[in-house]
Amino acid sequence: MSLIQLQEPTTQNPGHSVFFSIAFRPFFAAGSLVGATLMMVWVLIYRGQIQLPLANMFSWHAHEMIYAYGMAIVAGFLLTAVRNWTGQDTARGPLLIALLIVWLLPRPLALILPPSLYLSLLDLAFIPCLAICLAAPIIKSRNWRNLLFIPILIAFFLCNLFYHLAIHQQIAINPSQPLLFALELLLMLITIIGARVLPMFTRNGTQGAVEPKGFAQQPLWLLAAGLSQLLFSAFFDALLPKALLALAFATLILYSWWGWQGKALWRNPMLWVLHIAYFGLAITYLLKAASYFSLLPVSLWIHSAGVLCVGLMTVGFMGRVSLGHSGRPLHCSRLMLASYIFMLLAVVLRLAAGLYPTLPLWDSAALCWSLALLCFAIEFIPYLLSPRADGKSP
Repeated sequence: MSLIQLQEPTTQNPGHSVFFSIAFRPFFAAGSLVGATLMMVWVLIYRGQIQLPLANMFSWHAHEMIYAYGMAIVAGFLLTAVRNWTGQDTARGPLLIALLIVWLLPRPLALILPPSLYLSLLDLAFIPCLAICLAAPIIKSRNWRNLLFIPILIAFFLCNLFYHLAIHQQIAINPSQPLLFALELLLMLITIIGARVLPMFTRNGTQGAVEPKGFAQQPLWLLAAGLSQLLFSAFFDALLPKALLALAFATLILYSWWGWQGKALWRNPMLWVLHIAYFGLAITYLLKAASYFSLLPVSLWIHSAGVLCVGLMTVGFMGRVSLGHSGRPLHCSRLMLASYIFMLLAVVLRLAAGLYPTLPLWDSAALCWSLALLCFAIEFIPYLLSPRADGKSP
């Protein structure tokens, strides 16, 4: 499996604005703003300061963190990456605007309208539209190895479908079950993509001072191990095998991560933020293994996954991709560093809240999450709205 190439093709994109010329621009901008806003709305909800027509406020929070924030960043990355892999356009111009609207509309509507079939159908529409935009250029260019991401998107869609069926009491499951599965699918994407690009980022970011060790099929081994533990934990009841599989997966992640290490990378914030987030995958699955025997609360591994893995990795990855694709030097500004620090604080505070549940810890963790994403937005939205600094195609 080849490394993801992040260089942009040189085809011109006349007839529409720079902002809608490539998917990472609108999805990273909107995703960061929506992610920050939804977290502040969540604070107001659990404090009882606002009353909204939600079927279940906890399920809504989990759903929006995955399908609003998480899927926006996934869409921005995959649509951009597939254009590079295939040399063909994915969604841009009017099609990209339409895709963004389909993703964005359910966010405010879910806060002002009671749950309904129409609202569920609107929320369910985004992932099939995204999958079509990705599959068409992959199939047309016969870039078969990257069709891997289509079944993962189908799995995301099915989780969302089961969530909505559970909310409408059409199936007898807890709505949290498909959401937990979807959260682990996000971790699978981070695991696979991280194993493909982190060695390259590390080598290039240290000018060759760190030479990561690994093997060509490493991402596939990680995928196989991750899916094995995910499927077993979802569909079987035996606690010991589930704990052992989570422990084995954590060990494999840690082994891979250790092979990419070197002192030079820890002097570069744009590298260490990604490495800490990837290390967080191992921590998360260790916490998951412990939770099977009630050694630690289940919420601990869930929020480690959501904040340490998804939150920190996306903040670090969005900044690097945005700089590279806007033709700017890969330099960590003060606001970028602030976004990393705020997200790390959110990790510490939210995990502490899992052990010692108090409102000040919850509030502080939520505030740090939102500040991290706002720092990204303030720093990068001007770049995302502007032509490339090097004069190349946007």
